[in-house]
Amino acid sequence: MAGDLVQERQYLRVKIGGKDVRLEALFVKRADTTGRLPIAFFNHGRPAVRAMAVDQSLLDDPGINLIADIARRGWLVVAINRRGYGLSDGPVQSDSPCAADSFMSWMNADADDIEAAIGAVARRTDADPTRMIAIGTSAGGAASLALGARNPAGLVAVIDIAGGEHMGGCPVVADSVPVDFRTLGSRSHVPNLWVFAKNDPNHPVDQIEVMRAAFTGAGADLKLALLEPIGEDGHTGLGSNSGRAQWLLEVDNFLRAHNLPTWPVSNVDVVLQKLRWPQTSRNYVQAYLAAPGEKAFARTPGNQNAAYRTALTLDDARRLALDACQQKGEPCTIVMEDDRWTGSQ
Repeated sequence: MAGDLVQERQYLRVKIGGKDVRLEALFVKRADTTGRLPIAFFNHGRPAVRAMAVDQSLLDDPGINLIADIARRGWLVVAINRRGYGLSDGPVQSDSPCAADSFMSWMNADADDIEAAIGAVARRTDADPTRMIAIGTSAGGAASLALGARNPAGLVAVIDIAGGEHMGGCPVVADSVPVDFRTLGSRSHVPNLWVFAKNDPNHPVDQIEVMRAAFTGAGADLKLALLEPIGEDGHTGLGSNSGRAQWLLEVDNFLRAHNLPTWPVSNVDVVLQKLRWPQTSRNYVQAYLAAPGEKAFARTPGNQNAAYRTALTLDDARRLALDACQQKGEPCTIVMEDDRWTGSQ
């Protein structure tokens, strides 16, 4: 992880269903922060094969980059391996037969783990439990919805990235979705952001519309961002650099709309001044600042020849940015890494 962030791994000792449970956790925050930070609970998805759950790592790419994206926006991000995943105590809870009540069962079981962790995280001196969001991908997004329907004290928003009800070869999904999402919507009292791609094989557009209609029809507050197709599989494509570049814009707008932390738009003017560029270059700089990390910005001193690139590692981002910038045959230097200015004044 890049030097602008610090990470901490530990075990959370919690009680779930009256039993003592140990959950593996990863905490990530900006290195330059002090005091109590708003908390973002990041919730992972499920592997296609149950036996792969024990191999789940909180440090795997691209997941760690996604966690870093949220931490750089001013949050203390808490990523938890739920029961049965990675080094957390087992067994896996979200493993159900094809039945109409199975989906809410596993969503609630996953939410139990997140809810149990809130008390342990709230005791940290760098955590502000009065401002929490739940954000998750795939099954982690669905678990975030289930948590949101419980309205725990301090939870102020839910962000669902491609999460819903899905089970390959299980036809009862069509029957359970409108019932379950009506129930979730009737209980949820916090703003929700949902992000899906139009080519998500797990959640076709018609299913997403049923989910939306049932959720909002029951009174829930929802902003749905339905993105154009991403790659060959929009479900996994949302985790790619190009996918994150699209949905992070939606997340930023959502957070700003609800007065929640993200990077300030005023940073665009700061960077323009350091580059000594005109306001006509504003969109280019804003696109860089909103882009997912790891990322690097290269430019030729004294003119507007520049390029930025994103990659899984900062070293790769630097190399790609320099290569792209120097295609005009002019010497280039790196002036930004992630959201830090590294060039000369």
